[in-house]
Amino acid sequence: MKSRKVLMTVLSTCIITAGVVVSPFSSATVVHAENTQTLAASAVATNSADTATPEVATTTEAGTTETASEGSESQESQEVQLTPEQQAAKDRKDAMEALRNDPNHVHTFRWIAQMNESESAEGTMNYMCPECGKIWYNRPIPAYTAFSGDVAHRIETAPQDGTVRVITSLFYSFNSDVMTTLSERPDVSLYVSFLDQEYKGNRVSFLIPPGQDYLSMIDENGYTGFLYLGGKYGLTIEVPEEKPAETAQDASQETTTETTNE
Repeated sequence: MKSRKVLMTVLSTCIITAGVVVSPFSSATVVHAENTQTLAASAVATNSADTATPEVATTTEAGTTETASEGSESQESQEVQLTPEQQAAKDRKDAMEALRNDPNHVHTFRWIAQMNESESAEGTMNYMCPECGKIWYNRPIPAYTAFSGDVAHRIETAPQDGTVRVITSLFYSFNSDVMTTLSERPDVSLYVSFLDQEYKGNRVSFLIPPGQDYLSMIDENGYTGFLYLGGKYGLTIEVPEEKPAETAQDASQETTTETTNE
């Protein structure tokens, strides 16, 4: 009996020990399975996020492209529109440059006056080809002669039925070159803005319409005064645009003014 009890005790101990040994592995297996499911779910979420990322990037790129396009259109709309005379001058300049590079072009030289950037400075009389702009040689001429000659050349090269705009702060008459050229281009109108009281007064302007008797406007000395033309075609006083009120912030900032002699 005693031996039997000892045997039973040993068997019970073995069974309990076996249960303890098996149980951790079973539990570990379950935990491992749960971790595997968790990792799998995380992988799916990561893959979904990775898959969605290109769509967001694509959307962003498309948005950037649209914004750039809109900015380009806005920039184009803000570009300064050229007047017909300015556009004709630009086209003429491009054509002249092309002719200068043409080896088959034959030059025809004649005298053409050119103003300096400053109205009060001497101009030049260029012996040049008017078709390509090549200058053979030149000589200095008085500022007034350059002014009238420049206006005459602009009238000569103006577009059909165009208007030549002359804005001066120094001169108040033309020499005979201007009226003579107008008589050769009766389709052109001439707008003149100047300072009265011998370039010391108010800015006023007049417009000579096309088809006039231009040669009769030249006086016995070979000149045509602006006040005479203004009395004939109507003189308009030009009111300067009012500047916006200066703010304290504007006053504290340094400003730079650029003056252009037209």
